[in-house]
Amino acid sequence: MIRLNFVKFFLTLLVFFCLMGVANAQITSPDADKFTETNYPLGAEDSVYIFCVDDEFAQKGSLTANAPTGENSTFTWKLYDTISGSFQPFNGVVYSDSLSSTIKNLGDGLYSVTVNGGSVEATFKAWVFNNWIKVTQAEIPDSSSTCAGFQIWAAYEKASLYYFDTNTNERYNLRNSEIKDKLLWYNEEEVVSSILSPYIAPPIASNPPVEYKLVITDEFKCIGERTLDYESKVPKADFTASPMEGEAVLKVTFANSSVNYDSVYWFFYKDTDIITKEIEQAIEDKEGAVVDSVDFVLTVDAPVYEYERTGKYQVRLVTVHINETTGNCYDTLYMEPGVFINVDTSLVVLPNVFTPNGDGVNDNYVVRSQSLQSMTIKIFNRWGGLVHSWSYSNIRSSDYTVEHSVWDGRIGGKMASPGVYYVVARAVGRDGKERNQEGFIHLFRQKD
Repeated sequence: MIRLNFVKFFLTLLVFFCLMGVANAQITSPDADKFTETNYPLGAEDSVYIFCVDDEFAQKGSLTANAPTGENSTFTWKLYDTISGSFQPFNGVVYSDSLSSTIKNLGDGLYSVTVNGGSVEATFKAWVFNNWIKVTQAEIPDSSSTCAGFQIWAAYEKASLYYFDTNTNERYNLRNSEIKDKLLWYNEEEVVSSILSPYIAPPIASNPPVEYKLVITDEFKCIGERTLDYESKVPKADFTASPMEGEAVLKVTFANSSVNYDSVYWFFYKDTDIITKEIEQAIEDKEGAVVDSVDFVLTVDAPVYEYERTGKYQVRLVTVHINETTGNCYDTLYMEPGVFINVDTSLVVLPNVFTPNGDGVNDNYVVRSQSLQSMTIKIFNRWGGLVHSWSYSNIRSSDYTVEHSVWDGRIGGKMASPGVYYVVARAVGRDGKERNQEGFIHLFRQKD
């Protein structure tokens, strides 16, 4: 009997010392965001569970104690009182005759649980911290927002995480001062700064406000966020022109796709050849003279312009955003270097044969023309008699000459005789130069 009692006492003592060795492991918290340990100066350690919460009023902590012997036990919870330096009852006996006990919605503090499993009684401890990060300021002063950039002012606070040595009631900071918080400003998914109060340049041009988000991450991976809207003060000029080439008169439509603007200025430049000649002349007349290469300026939102003269032309768009506080902002867009609106050179082509035989192929004599101001066509027979003529002083396109200047091979309603005729074309191009042509025409009627 004495030996049996000794064995039971030894086993109980062995269990007790085993429990003391794994005391901290008997309190867990599956809901915690981070687990760490305190480090007292004398080397004692307590488990610490960190819960990331939204603000300083949230209490998200939870702890679970398990019966270490696997027997139904009674769980008695207490909370450390930092003022008295002692543990005080917390909800008394929470569970009895159970294998585990969980307490929830816990505020910051050191919690202990005494587990009584019949022959074995053990006490375990664990700290709970509700860790928050709050951005207290995030603003863009209007006076700091200019055409070049803008200043963001930001500030934040975070939870004070202090634990106490229960032997001495001395307070220690759980945070590691050598680990700096990670600060990132985002525009959409792009990181634009890692400084708390950055200067952002260049600013984004946008009609709706541009959202910037500050994300702060501390050493325990808890996050604080704040977004703010930037009211853009800068415009962005953008446009397309169509068509980019063709014969005069060339009608070009300019589509304005600019962003965040209040007014526009379209600068239409002279033909590049004219600009070159004016520069050469200015140099010859007076060294260092300035040549104005701009032909005219339009202020309509999306102009449609007809180029009546042949040449190569450039266009520049300037957009303006009105800012009463810091001054107006401008953006300028030129057509890309080497890219021009090409208005084709004047052209007159006289075919030398046509076959008005009714087969639908080459039945009419058509003078091909391009980019003309005016043209006169006269066709003569071999004896110098005029058989067809056409004249116009404001030709808007080559389609007009095709429609009106054709000769169908008839004279006074009767079929002209096969043979050789002579055509004379007197034309003035949109560049002001004469484009005169003349030559023989062979009229055939037989069908192949």
